[in-house]
Amino acid sequence: MATRRSSISRRLIISMIIAMPLLLGLTAAAIDRAYLSSLLKAEENRLQAQFFSLLGAVEWNEEDGFRTDDRLKEPDFWQFRSGLYADIQSPDGKQLWRSLSADTLSLPNNFEISRPGEALTGETLIDQKSFLYYRYRALWETEENEDLAIVFSLYSEKTNLIREQRQFRRQMAIWMTIVAFLSVLLISVIQYWGLKPLRRLAKELRLLEKGKAERLGDNYPSELAAITSNLNQLIEKERRQRERYRNTLGDLAHSLKTPLAVLKSGQLDDTQRNEQIERMDNIVRYQLRRAVSSGQQQLHTKTQIKPLVDRLIHTLQKVYHTKPFTAEVALNDQTTAPVDEQDLMELLGNLLDNACKACHARVCVYAELMVNGAVALFIENDGKGLEQEDIDSMMIRGKRGDQYGDGQGLGLAIVRDIADSCGIELRFAAREQGGSVVTLLFPSPSNS
Repeated sequence: MATRRSSISRRLIISMIIAMPLLLGLTAAAIDRAYLSSLLKAEENRLQAQFFSLLGAVEWNEEDGFRTDDRLKEPDFWQFRSGLYADIQSPDGKQLWRSLSADTLSLPNNFEISRPGEALTGETLIDQKSFLYYRYRALWETEENEDLAIVFSLYSEKTNLIREQRQFRRQMAIWMTIVAFLSVLLISVIQYWGLKPLRRLAKELRLLEKGKAERLGDNYPSELAAITSNLNQLIEKERRQRERYRNTLGDLAHSLKTPLAVLKSGQLDDTQRNEQIERMDNIVRYQLRRAVSSGQQQLHTKTQIKPLVDRLIHTLQKVYHTKPFTAEVALNDQTTAPVDEQDLMELLGNLLDNACKACHARVCVYAELMVNGAVALFIENDGKGLEQEDIDSMMIRGKRGDQYGDGQGLGLAIVRDIADSCGIELRFAAREQGGSVVTLLFPSPSNS
């Protein structure tokens, strides 16, 4: 059974669905805790303010004890079970005064006593209900200049605070739900936009698989640019490799044409026939080597030019035995080229073959030593010559520019490929006395 392929989008969505409630829940808990703390602090401040109000309103005398009469302006102290209560007790728990709102309530009398001048705040239970309290111990100076230790206690029911907290939580839940929905929507849009280059890459890869595109597009983000660039290089390398294989087959057929023509002439003895067979074997091995190699050729080898030219002229005279022509070779045995022997034979073979086909009666090969030590080889013929546009056309693989016989239009294209790979400068020019000359400028020894 085939497993379902993983998806980056699905992973992100699932991660977001898991993480979003957790993050929002922690955020809501932190906000709720902070809000509750602010409510408690506000209530403590309110109780402290009520304490100072009570402290300013209370009076003491020997007959009646502590009284407030109508000086206590807070209405919650006079309203029965209002939720705000106060009393004054002695340190031993004896009640000295209580607010009218606390009637019928059993207010605490066993509590921790602070030092005089210090206040205590906290929570306590009264009739099974939760209250906040503010407690302050004071020394009251009587008319007889005696210090009376008393404890002020104020109590505020937490019902309203809890109600307000619940209302806040409901509002926060609504807003957190809206935030979660908008966050999922926004992150989905961002995710869709952020993964767009990956979808584009997948689409272009499918087009490549179907053969509807030749390379990946440009303008990818920097995170994908290196990948797409390497893929394009790999695709281009594979394309060049296929093209090199196809070209090699054509080059092989073109290279075998000359020795096959010599063999078909029937003017060979056994030694010459074996020589042509060996040459065909070398050509096959050479073309196979070229099919799997690429890049600039190493120029450490030195190949003598004259022996190769002599062998090629001798072979071509047998091929074109029905067309008498004179071949002049003005080379010395010390003239060398920094090119592999097989490359040089393929290069000169094609150029000399074209010169023999184009000439009327004469082909001339000579060389010159340049100032920088480089060797310039010249191949001349006395034919009708070529126009520059004809040369440019013949450099295209498969384009034929000659009308001297059958051909595949590969000769000059092969010459161009070898010259480019070996760093040889190739020039074509017309001769003043008719015909054309091909110049091969080999790399100087300093570059080899």
